[in-house]
Amino acid sequence: MAQHRRPNHPENRPQVRADLPRRHTRQTALQAEQARLEEEARQRAQIRARRRRSYELRRKRLLRAALLRLAGLILLLGLVILGIVLLSRSCAKAPQAPAAETQAPPQTTEAVARTGELPEDPDTTVTLLCLGDNLMHTSVLEAGLQDDGSYDFRPMYQYIKPVIQAADLACINQETIFINDPAQYSNYPVFGGPTAVGEALVDTGFDIITHATNHCYDKFFTGIQDTLAFWRQYPQITVLGIHDSQADADTLRVVECKGIRIALLNYTYGTNMGDPEEPYMIDFLDRDKMERDILAAKDQADIVLVFPHWGTENSFVPNEDQRQLGQFFADLGVGAVIGCHPHTLQPMEILTGKDGNQMPVFWSMGNFISHMSFNQNMLGGMASLHIGMEDGRAVVTSCQLIPTVTYGTQVTGKWEFYGMRLWDYTDQMAANHYVENTSVAELQALYQSIVRGTATAWQRTGSAGDSGSAGTPAGTEAPGTETAETETAAPAA
Repeated sequence: MAQHRRPNHPENRPQVRADLPRRHTRQTALQAEQARLEEEARQRAQIRARRRRSYELRRKRLLRAALLRLAGLILLLGLVILGIVLLSRSCAKAPQAPAAETQAPPQTTEAVARTGELPEDPDTTVTLLCLGDNLMHTSVLEAGLQDDGSYDFRPMYQYIKPVIQAADLACINQETIFINDPAQYSNYPVFGGPTAVGEALVDTGFDIITHATNHCYDKFFTGIQDTLAFWRQYPQITVLGIHDSQADADTLRVVECKGIRIALLNYTYGTNMGDPEEPYMIDFLDRDKMERDILAAKDQADIVLVFPHWGTENSFVPNEDQRQLGQFFADLGVGAVIGCHPHTLQPMEILTGKDGNQMPVFWSMGNFISHMSFNQNMLGGMASLHIGMEDGRAVVTSCQLIPTVTYGTQVTGKWEFYGMRLWDYTDQMAANHYVENTSVAELQALYQSIVRGTATAWQRTGSAGDSGSAGTPAGTEAPGTETAETETAAPAA
């Protein structure tokens, strides 16, 4: 007999599969994963596209830079060829002049330095040599590092040492500050180096160190303290431009040599690290202060020399601020001005003060030691001055601008740097120089293009009375220098 089942009995209800929700969840997860993978693929495609665009832009920039560098080299080569042609024409017009290698040096400080001959009146004439920036990049510090961890920079000055020691007084611009803590030795833009640099300067024979530069506050007051503490071990050295006390800042530096009292002043346009903690720490190019200093110096000394840190970097000509300050110094009766900062050589000129006095100004001495990148930064200058008495007054009786060169090489596998006069530099050195376009001929052409239209040597003639005295270019030039009367032209960088 068949069983009768009730419609609502549990056994008669439709069966619902328990796994349907789980299937729906898996499908949703798979769809989400697929969407995620598609999004990641889209993002990777975008990243690859951006990288391709970045690569193309970088490649175009590098190509443009290479083309500009090539154009610059072609222009520089053209200038070198033009300089050689002009030099050849000049030699053709004056065949009686001996070649540069055999030309006799002039009877100035350079003659003393090169031949050992004394000036006409060695008992009363002071010879002064002034060099440009001693700029201690990290690679320069590495060149002085010894196997035992100490530093010795004396070899860098071996070529200039006999020249310096032949003069009565010698000055160099110490661009970078000393710091006692080796952990703080550093490179551009915040410099700091060991005091062994100063020991090399003492060994070379420098008597005057100018420190008022835009890098003298790179290590703040600690750097000034460490630097001055070192120099006080050498009381025979006159240090200018930085101070660790108000009393030190108020002390005028006067050097007496052969009975002539020479006041020395050093100022900078500013520092890269802003104003110092106290105003007395650094001497700045402030007209009111400088006028007070110069007038006070004239009361205590026979002649005043000013060493300004000024000008536009990598420029071969003085800017308007330099010219205005130069005239300011001339009008105050300063005896001579020797400038630094641009890292390139600038010419020498003779300015006339308001009282008719004549003042030599060396606008920029360029670099003496550095690890910069272009030949224009390898060419520097040395100001050579004679100071004597005329009519009871001390004056610069003659002066000369002598070209110098920084020689840098890794020929031994280690960095080496040397500073020297241009005529002590050889093409064999140039072949090993780390900077291109630094042959003797190329540097001579660059020097001549910088000084063209200006005298590189000057001899005072006549009286040095209140009416002033006339000055004329010296008739005999040192090798590698030139006196011309054509328009001043600056070389291409």
